Amino acid sequence: MSIRRRLAAAVVTGAAALTLAGLGAGTAAAADPIATIPDLTGQSSSVRLDSGFTDALGQLQVTPGTIGDATLQDGSVRFPITGGNVTVYRPGDADPYVQGRIEHDGSGLSLTKGDTKVELTDFVIDPGNPATLSGKVSAGGQTLAESAVLFDLDGSTLQPIQTDAAAGTATLTGTTVRLSSGAADALNQAFGTDAIRGGLTIGVATIVVNLPGQMPAMPQGGVETGGGSTSGPDTALVLAGVAALVAAGGVGLVARRRAGAHRG
Repeated sequence: MSIRRRLAAAVVTGAAALTLAGLGAGTAAAADPIATIPDLTGQSSSVRLDSGFTDALGQLQVTPGTIGDATLQDGSVRFPITGGNVTVYRPGDADPYVQGRIEHDGSGLSLTKGDTKVELTDFVIDPGNPATLSGKVSAGGQTLAESAVLFDLDGSTLQPIQTDAAAGTATLTGTTVRLSSGAADALNQAFGTDAIRGGLTIGVATIVVNLPGQMPAMPQGGVETGGGSTSGPDTALVLAGVAALVAAGGVGLVARRRAGAHRG
């Protein structure tokens, strides 16, 4: 069986699982959302690559590279944010209470060994339960899957949100990115090995997003850093909502604590 066929067989299960998850995810209650950002713009998602991941690639003689608008510098790979959307409900009114996506069209990551080159592109971050990053999978110049789950996102390691009122941005650092089991199987098939394991830590993500223009001005500092109070529980939940696009579980705890404090 050719490399392309083996890789296609390995990713088809992940693609099917993503489709089924999409059909069942994002079921909102009758309550109205507290905020909707229909067009999420800028700036970037980046991952500081873990030494365990880069060492594993080196041992397998697999070379990472960038595609399109992605950049790789000082051990971090960066993907520009090209679009997306977010709808935020009060925790308990919908499951998940943050629904949406962050899109990174026109960029990606390549993995090359000899004549075999696997391309992972057009990443989409989904804050569902569990949070995942999916993307297009290609090899040998042919598309094997338009959308397959590639990485699992662990928000339990997320640091407090940092906002910059002057720049109009929110920065989130600390989400751990891990290789999905389906992607590991596909890469093992492509490179003729069994050494790549699902759950392998790829690195730690930093996301910089533009805050929506209609949001009230925020003080310097993070939601939990004591850098100032927000103008109300809705503002705190909106900030948490943007954050939850990359780490739904970790930020949900922040939103619940702040909402409870305001109600009390």
